[in-house]
Amino acid sequence: MTTARIQGRWLPELFVAIVLVLVAYGALITYTTSVYYAQDVFGNRLYFLQRELLWVALGVLAALVAFCVHYQVVQKLSTFLFLATIALLVLVLLPGVGRSVNNAARWLPFAGFTLQPSEVAKYTLIIFVAKWLSVRRRHVHRFFRNTVLLLALVAVPLGLILKEPDLGTPVVIGATVLIMLFVGGVPWRHLLWIGLSAIPPLVALVWLVPYRMQRLIVFLNPDADPLNTGFQIRQSLIAIGSGKINGLGLGMSVQKMHFLPEAHTDFAFAIIGEELGFVGAAMTILLFLLFFYTMYRLTLHIQDLFGHLVAVGIMSILALQTIINIGVVTGCLPTKGLALPFISYGGSSLVITLAACGLLLNIAHNQRNLRVDTGATRGYDETIV
Repeated sequence: MTTARIQGRWLPELFVAIVLVLVAYGALITYTTSVYYAQDVFGNRLYFLQRELLWVALGVLAALVAFCVHYQVVQKLSTFLFLATIALLVLVLLPGVGRSVNNAARWLPFAGFTLQPSEVAKYTLIIFVAKWLSVRRRHVHRFFRNTVLLLALVAVPLGLILKEPDLGTPVVIGATVLIMLFVGGVPWRHLLWIGLSAIPPLVALVWLVPYRMQRLIVFLNPDADPLNTGFQIRQSLIAIGSGKINGLGLGMSVQKMHFLPEAHTDFAFAIIGEELGFVGAAMTILLFLLFFYTMYRLTLHIQDLFGHLVAVGIMSILALQTIINIGVVTGCLPTKGLALPFISYGGSSLVITLAACGLLLNIAHNQRNLRVDTGATRGYDETIV
């Protein structure tokens, strides 16, 4: 038994414990941030909490399924998952099929609930890219036949998400893919060319779309449009400032009383700052840091290249979402609607995130089998580091 294996034995259990703490904490924050909005709109203070608990149950079930189905089965299904994701993203754009909220068509109604295909796309694309890089690991130095072709395929679902419209999700997915390409061995000079070539389209997507340009102007000068584009970020900063060191107390937020629009979604962290103060906000960040550190340690123990790349992708996309959300809420980044994992209310996001955590545990668990009996789980010779 190796030293690395002894040191890593406790990591899966710690990871599960942290995830459960984040889920419970998220349910508490969902209730305290949504209580006034739920009472005013639905006449039920527990409306969002009840739905959140239902999503938690579905998410736990999804995590169990993702843990129990061997990850190499998922590897074999990567192309199917990729094509199915494209189909869902096309459906959401069809008039009369997709559901629009605030002029954005991002949801598909399903059995009384809604599914957000872009949330599914985050992880199916991670799986697809990981499979591509692991199978073609001997061709990672071929710029056009490997990297450019892969990015051309990935651009299809990203373009559909951009059409919804949604710029934040494609940017996060694109950054995650670049990280996976780097870890997968793609030469840095290729990544540099890709990064530089992505700048003009991103600038155009902001410059040519009025509401995105206005968000950038407000970011640079929050007082430029205080009653319209800048209203939400101003109210967010008021909430955080009102909390000071110890906060106003759990449930005592003033900003959630319809001053900060839909505080239970993307701006939940602002209410944490108001009710729990700097101490509560700092503890929340520390909890996320412990979550990502544990994911990082788990990733280090994964020897299979496909599994390693999937783990890197999951960790990267959740870390980027967390950084961007907190950056937006605190005024450090331009306003963009990205959820804070586990904390922001959102059924699709929570279920898919828990399923991704289950898949990560699946990969980490089966590495132990690789050490004990290599013939039991190594189905792809070219995917072994």
